Amino acid sequence: MRKKLSTIAGILIFSLLTTNLVGFSTKAFAAETPDSSEYKQYEMPIVTINTDSDSKIDSKEVYTNAKISLINSDGKYEMSDIATSVKLRGNSSMYAEKKSYKIKFEEKQNLLNIGDGKAKTWCLISNCYDGSLLRNLTVYHFAEVLDGISYSPNCRSIELYVNKKYQGVYLLCEDVNINKNRVAISEEPDKVENNGYLVEMSRYAEDNKFDIDTATYEVKSDLSKTQSIKNQQINYISKYIEKAYNALKSGNEKDLRKYIDLDSLVDIYIGNEIVNNVDAGWDSFYVYKDAGGKLCFGPMWDFDLAMGNANCVMGFEAWSGFNPYNVLNVNANSNPWFCHALSKSWFRDLVKKRWNKLQGQINALPKSVIKEAQTNYKSYCRNFEKWDVLGKQVYIEPAEISALTTFKMHYNYLSSWLNKRIKWLTGYINSKDFKNGIFVNYKGKQLTANSNLLEISPILALSNTSDVDLTYKMLPDIGLAVSIKNAGAQSWNTQIAASGFMLEKGAEYVLSFDYSCSEPRQMPICIQQNYSPWTPYYSGELKATKEPQHYETVIKAPAADSNCALTISLGGNTFNGTDVTINNMSFVRKSK
Repeated sequence: MRKKLSTIAGILIFSLLTTNLVGFSTKAFAAETPDSSEYKQYEMPIVTINTDSDSKIDSKEVYTNAKISLINSDGKYEMSDIATSVKLRGNSSMYAEKKSYKIKFEEKQNLLNIGDGKAKTWCLISNCYDGSLLRNLTVYHFAEVLDGISYSPNCRSIELYVNKKYQGVYLLCEDVNINKNRVAISEEPDKVENNGYLVEMSRYAEDNKFDIDTATYEVKSDLSKTQSIKNQQINYISKYIEKAYNALKSGNEKDLRKYIDLDSLVDIYIGNEIVNNVDAGWDSFYVYKDAGGKLCFGPMWDFDLAMGNANCVMGFEAWSGFNPYNVLNVNANSNPWFCHALSKSWFRDLVKKRWNKLQGQINALPKSVIKEAQTNYKSYCRNFEKWDVLGKQVYIEPAEISALTTFKMHYNYLSSWLNKRIKWLTGYINSKDFKNGIFVNYKGKQLTANSNLLEISPILALSNTSDVDLTYKMLPDIGLAVSIKNAGAQSWNTQIAASGFMLEKGAEYVLSFDYSCSEPRQMPICIQQNYSPWTPYYSGELKATKEPQHYETVIKAPAADSNCALTISLGGNTFNGTDVTINNMSFVRKSK
């Protein structure tokens, strides 16, 4: 939803759930379309996509030609057999069976009238890793009240058919791009200072990317096709963001306001902290700058692993405690903007005032989950007739979530989690500790620069080739218990990895953990780059036995690196049929 923007006066408010579509060509009117009764419909609108010659949609790069039809909640066609093109979308979700899609039209459309206007590109998000199917929708709807952020994606849940086969419940959502009805900034791709820039902070960045401090950014808006001008544009926006970032680090609020729209920074922090977003520091974190304007934060995007739905990092499933990635800039997943902002007392004061002003809307979040789920209950339940995932481990969700066997249990869990988190944050944000810059984790322990780096690192058992077959569980004292059926042929095929921590050149770190294996085995250990070419900074070997042993060593970092990993390799045929435990993992910087 568009809210206050520098390019318009006032605020335009549109209903998200309006079903009266306007502005389509005459081919889209219901009077000229077939009977929608061929599809059994419950509460939600239905979207149908039929590709030319029933061809598969199997590429993230290449669009497939198709026809799309929309049936609104009243069972009326709002568009029928309109030409479009579709491709796969997503990153980790690309590996799921239930795929997400991106749709592109030749002419701008306003699908189901959910947007504030027309646009060419739209998303169909599968929410394949979210058993409630509600996390993204909940955040995008809540973002509407965060009017310091100028735009939040309009969306609604629909049921999808592809080539006449039912695919389940999807989130029909606006794509994040420059458009007068979305991120409304200038589009002058052959100009430098008079162009608008939409930028994503992401470690998936590939094109038009640049680094500032420990973060990687990618320009997502159109740039000049003339290479020399494009270089100037990337240099201009990167230098501007760097100036804004350095102004934030310096801590002078007056100077910072010259570069940054602080209202947007406050609101996007609040939005991410409420839901304890595990991804806010390394992907899908957007900023933009209009010609002649300041750096603004938003829109908010991608929250399927938020609100307790990830257990690869200790405590992220908990409703208490601050997100450590918003407090400690010691991890590749940390959000450096939040970390530096929260270290300033004036920013914490702004957060407290804004939180208390929004208290009523914040308190309404848990009930909004229940209302959406109950209003569209039959449609949501039908999704799980197609996808038999309830009561099963789907991705990296904690055991409490994978044990939920009904949709009702899922939405009640989500609502309860939000209710408890809001109460906890409300109390803490209004406390003396928050005023004094003291932040605690989910256990109530203070977060400091000398905290255990592995406690805030994603810890996973990696199957690096398709033939690997294993199961694992997280251990409460930071570690994993892994049962391996097939470890693959090479040592690196199967690994326990803790990733994303930073090294400071010349600093000393104490690495320690306990380890065991059901059979005597040698396990290579390495601290290395968490990216190609995987350069090692430290290597050794463990001689594991059935009896638990303790490993401890001091490592002096030979280089500065913002994205490192600890790997313990368990691959090779000799590990077939073994059980490996790594526990009490710790990696702490020695005091200066």
